[in-house]
Formats: sequence, C-alpha cells, structure tokens
Amino acid sequence: MSERIDAIKGQILDALGHPEAQDGLFFSNFAHLHEEDERDPVDARDEEILDALEELIREGKVRMDEENPRAVFYKA
Repeated sequence: MSERIDAIKGQILDALGHPEAQDGLFFSNFAHLHEEDERDPVDARDEEILDALEELIREGKVRMDEENPRAVFYKA
C-alpha cells in the first residue's frame, strides 16, 4: 500500500506544480478535470487522494488554505 500512496503523492505534487494550479486546487480538481485542463488527473479514489494529501501536509510538502468555503491545496 505504501508504494501506491507514494505514487499518488507524486501525482498530487505534479498536479500542484502545474501552471494551472498556481492559485491552488480544490480537492475535487485532483481527479475530476474540466475539459480545458491540460494537467493529468490523479489516478486514485477520493479516499486514497485524501490519505495522500494528509501525509503530504504532515510532511510539509503541501499546505491547505481553509479561508475559502472550500479548502484549497497548494504546493508548499
């Protein structure tokens, strides 16, 4: 399972590093892209993405802004 989470964490960091994510991404934007999005989706179930995000936040690699009605995630 650790290898799977590590792969998902890499996909999340790639998504957050994409120019389209300069203003951050909502949780739903990791796996569910809009037609005009050019970045790759995170290939995982929502629960796996959440677990990986929690690890990345603990590791200091991702930060979460809860000022908006919906949380926004940024690469730290």
